[in-house]
Amino acid sequence: MEKTDKNGITARLVDYSLSSQYEHLPGNVITEAKKGFLDLLGVALAGSADPSTRTLTEVSGAGSVVGVATVLGTGIKTLPAIAALSNGYAAHALDYDDTQHRCRTHMSAPVLAAALPVAEVRRANGREVLNAYVTGFEIGCRLGRVAGFGDHLSHSGVHPIGVLGHFGAAAAAGRLLNLKPLQMNYCFAIAASQAAGLMRSLGTMSKPLQVGKAAQSAVFSAELANQDFSAAKDIFEGDYNFFSTHGATTSAEELTRGLGETFEILDNTIKVFACAGWRNSIVEAMILLSHNQALQPRDVKEVRISVWEAALKLPNYDQPKTGLESKFSSQHAAAVGLVDHAGGIEQFSDLRATDPDLAGLRRRVTVEGDGRLGAYEIRVSVATIDGREFSHFVPFQKGDPRNPVTWAELAEKFRANALLALPERQVSSLVEVVEKLEELRDVAQLTRLCFQNAMGRESSETPR
Repeated sequence: MEKTDKNGITARLVDYSLSSQYEHLPGNVITEAKKGFLDLLGVALAGSADPSTRTLTEVSGAGSVVGVATVLGTGIKTLPAIAALSNGYAAHALDYDDTQHRCRTHMSAPVLAAALPVAEVRRANGREVLNAYVTGFEIGCRLGRVAGFGDHLSHSGVHPIGVLGHFGAAAAAGRLLNLKPLQMNYCFAIAASQAAGLMRSLGTMSKPLQVGKAAQSAVFSAELANQDFSAAKDIFEGDYNFFSTHGATTSAEELTRGLGETFEILDNTIKVFACAGWRNSIVEAMILLSHNQALQPRDVKEVRISVWEAALKLPNYDQPKTGLESKFSSQHAAAVGLVDHAGGIEQFSDLRATDPDLAGLRRRVTVEGDGRLGAYEIRVSVATIDGREFSHFVPFQKGDPRNPVTWAELAEKFRANALLALPERQVSSLVEVVEKLEELRDVAQLTRLCFQNAMGRESSETPR
């Protein structure tokens, strides 16, 4: 019989997943978890209105299979794994969800997309959902951070969240299902056998699909494990383990140091602009320069964007042809910051990506590496036609833990996003519910606020 290493990585992660408790979470962790929850819910609701999300939901058969799990932004109730697929896709469809730079992931999307439908089935309360979220976030991010594994994956062409999201989401789903230790072992191994994602997908609909699949596979893995569906017991140890098959190594001590005492969610970054991670800093810098120097597009001769050298290896679209491509365009981020003084969903749409004036301005933008810059540090320099030069340095973007968004700022972002799918009354109710999420008796009271029925009537009043 196969024996498990009680001190190995798998055993330690299983133990943490199943023993974590809301009551053990520090106050600042709970605060950040509620902020991450509200942010993710908002971008998922906005993403639910995207045509690509509607296509995915239709093709998945979500509306043909009756269940109790909510597809956000719709009146569809379906099976948990199918809801997780649609909601995970919607949460990442606009690339407006949070990011954890140290592990190179967007962990909230797969974790919460998996947790919510399972919580609905179990009629879990707000504390259980918050704990599952923090637990899944912690495990997924630790796997990406340790020994630079997230960086290793991306430099190998593997999309980190497409892989690591499986484990964070599996931990959250398994915790909510109260799996037994052996079942949680199986859950991680079943998820590992499905974990995949490609960096080549950036700028296409397949990128958020990888996030949706991570959430779906995690729920499916947890449900199978709950029925004692067998798999490898120590997926992170031994021959052909998860790390070795991806060309990496680590140790249990390194991976689990401080587990349950330090929390990855405290390093989470909430985006204020609807584009890929560090390009938020470009928009931020261009808005500031245009305001402070009263710059007009016609004044600009050249824009130089200096980035840390490793950033040059990441995909970039000099002249994007679609809204999705524009989210991964440093040139477009600079252009909309200067012209629109904004970086919302509209700025990274097909319409703005193909705007001829923006295309002309993008041709005046260059990107260069600067060995003096640290990871995620950005400097934007502008030269004008009349010979003036200005620059602005962004050491960390707005929304970074060192420059955090306030609850009021986050609520404003949430409202703008959620109003794309819901009426004002429900949007306001959701802000109130999430702010006091630990008091919620049944998560279904929240999810029933997340769609408007076919008659246009709003869902029930704010839960108490």
